[in-house]
Amino acid sequence: MAMHQHYNDDRGNGFMIHLFPELRRRIRIAAAQSNLSVQEYVVHVLDQTVPSEAEPEQERSGKLNRAAVDKLLQTREAIIQAHPGQIFEDSSELIHRAHEERNRELEQE
Repeated sequence: MAMHQHYNDDRGNGFMIHLFPELRRRIRIAAAQSNLSVQEYVVHVLDQTVPSEAEPEQERSGKLNRAAVDKLLQTREAIIQAHPGQIFEDSSELIHRAHEERNRELEQE
């Protein structure tokens, strides 16, 4: 499975990404609830989300079609069922708050 190819790279090649603390916390919680390490959880989510190179170009065009909407709704339902009772905040609000926090940090420097 692609999951093992990504993180068992003996050459030391990796992928680093900086995340806001709140998102890191949510990822750690979701990984624990799924009985996965954070790395396994992130690789699984990315493997399910990022289109494979074999997908036709029209499916990766970014345009919404009925199949894309159906897949999105199925994914949403799977997430809700995997995390019962968990309330997910509006991501645009999280981004807005993070932006404001960063601006305050920059003003203090």
